Amino acid sequence: MSMLRVESGPVTVVTLDRPPANALTRELFAELTALLARLEAAPDVRALVLTGTGRFFSAGLDLFEVFAYPPDGFTEFTARFDAGFAALFAFPKPVVAAVNGHAVAGGAVLAAGADVRLMATGEGRVGLTEILVGVPFPAAILEIVRSACAGPHLAELLYFGRTYLPDDARERRLVDEVVPAGELLTKARAVAAELAERDGAVFAAIKASLRGDALRRVRAHAPGKDPVWDVWRSEHTRAAVEAYRQRTLAKKTRPA
Repeated sequence: MSMLRVESGPVTVVTLDRPPANALTRELFAELTALLARLEAAPDVRALVLTGTGRFFSAGLDLFEVFAYPPDGFTEFTARFDAGFAALFAFPKPVVAAVNGHAVAGGAVLAAGADVRLMATGEGRVGLTEILVGVPFPAAILEIVRSACAGPHLAELLYFGRTYLPDDARERRLVDEVVPAGELLTKARAVAAELAERDGAVFAAIKASLRGDALRRVRAHAPGKDPVWDVWRSEHTRAAVEAYRQRTLAKKTRPA
């Protein structure tokens, strides 16, 4: 069953649709990578809008599924993870993220991979919480975040693992603009359409120049071969993720 809904057109809208939180798995990464390849090759597709459903843009990795993969399955996941984020970051056509709600950890990185990031007003929060979970950043996401969020708040984002409401997220360059929730998708389509009017080859060349150094660092290792993945496989990391799982479950079962 597809986890990505696609509304085709010159501005193609791709909606993450994996309730309840649009969490990321190896199957979703494989679907995203294949879809981006098709959209890149389609001459009638001029730009892309990426959004989510419900209260979430994406809650990031489905850690409980990911860390339940057997060794071979986990290796497959790491390769799909690296390939999916690299494909989004290198996508030569304009990409606008319409952040409709919470965008946490890998979800925030998905937004960071876009060229323009719009966020809806409301209670949605954005942040890079990996350090709270106990997992280090693979190069594929560290370079995306470094490119999108460069500036005085970058260390804060990575070291503290905080999440931010829309205006604070904009101040820290996690998003570019905050718009009324009811206008989010309309605004995202309009921005994507404006970018689609530019010469496609020129846009792609500028984007490749802007992101070239970061992409070279991402591609310094074949997908799944970043040494950071060995840290993810360690008993220490798995224990940290299990502790995070227990804390999460305790919050869900705590009386209101």
